[in-house]
Amino acid sequence: MSYSKREKNRKKRKIYQAIIVSFVFICLIFRSVPSLLANNAKTVLPEKETLIKKITAQGYIIMNEVVIKSTSNGSIEYLVNEGERVAAGIEVANINSLNDTSSLKQELVQVEESILALKKSESETKLLINETTKVEDLKTNLITQLQEMISSGKYEEIYLLKEQLALYEDKVKDISFSDTLLGKSLGGLEDKRDKLKEEISSNHIRYYTSAGGIISYNVDGFENIFLPKDFENYSYDKLREFKKTDKKYLSTNISVGDSIYKIIDNFQWYIAVRVEDIEEIKDFSLNNTVRVSRKGDKQEIKGKIVAINTSDSKAVMVIKFTDKLHDYYNTRFPEIEIIKYKVDGLKIPTKAIIDKDSIRGVYIKDKSGIVKFRPVKILGEEGNNTYVDLGDNNANILLEGTEKSVQTITLFDEIFTNTINIKEGQITN
Repeated sequence: MSYSKREKNRKKRKIYQAIIVSFVFICLIFRSVPSLLANNAKTVLPEKETLIKKITAQGYIIMNEVVIKSTSNGSIEYLVNEGERVAAGIEVANINSLNDTSSLKQELVQVEESILALKKSESETKLLINETTKVEDLKTNLITQLQEMISSGKYEEIYLLKEQLALYEDKVKDISFSDTLLGKSLGGLEDKRDKLKEEISSNHIRYYTSAGGIISYNVDGFENIFLPKDFENYSYDKLREFKKTDKKYLSTNISVGDSIYKIIDNFQWYIAVRVEDIEEIKDFSLNNTVRVSRKGDKQEIKGKIVAINTSDSKAVMVIKFTDKLHDYYNTRFPEIEIIKYKVDGLKIPTKAIIDKDSIRGVYIKDKSGIVKFRPVKILGEEGNNTYVDLGDNNANILLEGTEKSVQTITLFDEIFTNTINIKEGQITN
């Protein structure tokens, strides 16, 4: 074999060797890519949280409300704060009538001063009365003497007796007080005082609570419509007709017939809930305890179902409450969330869930770094997250259609959120 031929064969072998090495290298790269991707794949830990299933519906507040209306025109003064709870007999407001009572008030002052003076001078009054009696007796004696002088013809003494009689007459007039206020009886003055007060009072009307409850100045006109009785008459179609009204603001001037305030019984109240799909409340029945909250508010209140009125595929559910009225009394039409159920579970990203052999589950990285598949039992979804069953004390769940429990995820399992390049059995760092 010539030298040139040997060189050609050597070059061919080198090319073949280079191709084989390159092929092996490329295979190694392809085999390592999934592991590299798995090593860099993002994982998350499950979070233990409570899944709350809610039904959102339109609510209608039903209360026992008594509206107080004005019986006079005038300026009003409010004495109780909006939403304040008061007992019976508390003055809530008073109205000053437009009538002028200044002259009556002035006369009342004079009468009260006279009563006071009369009470303080009772002893002096008695003395005056006694003195008047004595003068009258003297007058009687003088008249008798005068008659005797006339009969006996002693005319020179008649003039002196007449002068003396005139002096006693003047004395009686000076001490007489029959035509003055002081001269009137104490009872008469007190009667006059009471009549003046009554007349003045009729122009200054005070309004008191007849029973305890919450005071509200927001009278919306539904007080005699949403009555806490005949709950079977609260139908879906009837409730749908009612619309929100503008809130009433307090005014300093008021007319006859205007609403002043209302007092609300805070011991017992109701919410009628308009349900769009009757299937959503199929698990509820009369006398069940149910929890509700205002939409967007985490605070829940507990009540008892007193009526469920159905109409085709829709319904109205009336719930009775005995507390927390302060949070609802001033909103007639709140949006309500009915708590259907609450269940504890593990919250994981929905995108982490895959189907493997018709079983839903997730890929996790165990303590040794090996990728494993764990089945999950879905409780519900909320946004981008899914709630799955916690399992028993050993994190075992029973899948539908099976008799043997299997292990599910735990709080400490690292879950792959992107499973495109993840396979069971891969080893990760």
